[in-house]
Amino acid sequence: MASRIYKENRVNENTGLVFIDSNNKTKSQLAAIWLKTGLIKYELGGYNIQSAGIKVANEPLHALATLKQHGFKVSNASDKKLYSYTINFGSDSWNVYYKDLSSLRNLEKSLKVFVEDNLEMGDDPMQVYVPLDSPETIAKEMLYVASRIDYLTQSQKQKEL
Repeated sequence: MASRIYKENRVNENTGLVFIDSNNKTKSQLAAIWLKTGLIKYELGGYNIQSAGIKVANEPLHALATLKQHGFKVSNASDKKLYSYTINFGSDSWNVYYKDLSSLRNLEKSLKVFVEDNLEMGDDPMQVYVPLDSPETIAKEMLYVASRIDYLTQSQKQKEL
């Protein structure tokens, strides 16, 4: 997955990446947050990371509570969206809220990562399936992906010297 994300970003700067699950409640939200965090750690920019659901839930995002034990600050966002949160990590922050896949713009230019079984995928070459399970596994996998993207980025820089 890291290689695919890296290659797409080299071809199309500011590559869109969307993690997709059935209801945008846990797996896709955590995958996006942890990958953003890893990319921040490695100072890698140019990646537009989002999460979305086939349909959206309408309840609190309890999975975000797991982030607090890792140094994130999670608070209710001040905007008008129901169940909208602000995530702070270090000097970076971003808003998290439920998004329906059909509401995203430029989706055809984004790499779509399906993170759950039983989701209907079409033949779009810009989609992959990566099964994710527990919040701990999601964190480890996404931080590993960020480290691999960093490795590929550094290797390319060395070749260019």
